[in-house]
Amino acid sequence: MIIPEKQYKQIINSTVNLCVDVCLRYNDKVLLIKRTEEPCKGVFWPVGGRIHKGEKAVEAARRKIKEEIGIDFKGDLYPMGFYEDRYKENSFSKNTDYCTLSIVFAGDLEGLPNIVLDKTSEEIGFFNELPSRFKVQTFANDFAIEGWV
Repeated sequence: MIIPEKQYKQIINSTVNLCVDVCLRYNDKVLLIKRTEEPCKGVFWPVGGRIHKGEKAVEAARRKIKEEIGIDFKGDLYPMGFYEDRYKENSFSKNTDYCTLSIVFAGDLEGLPNIVLDKTSEEIGFFNELPSRFKVQTFANDFAIEGWV
């Protein structure tokens, strides 16, 4: 069942949106796309977007790679951590409180495939660092409570 657009906009603007972001490396640099939509319009950003109901996070990451840059990525994707943010705009509304929580994945590109951008971005670039706003919080790999891990 598809949610009517008006209702979908209300949901997006009144909840925390669960997303994925994907940091794809090539030659020790990260591939970023320059966004054409809010949030972060005009900014180079990792590939990513909302997770659909019933979709596993890694499946959403692969779907977003295919949708946004046209690559059917078959390599391994590793969970790096999470990123959360609040924005004043999104692709539906201005002057809103748009909140996201992203599971951040990393993967390596084998060679440089043919990249085909969708309408949400206008350019690609390879960078040494992630955007300064994109603060990934890593999962605590060295933290364990006896008997839990």
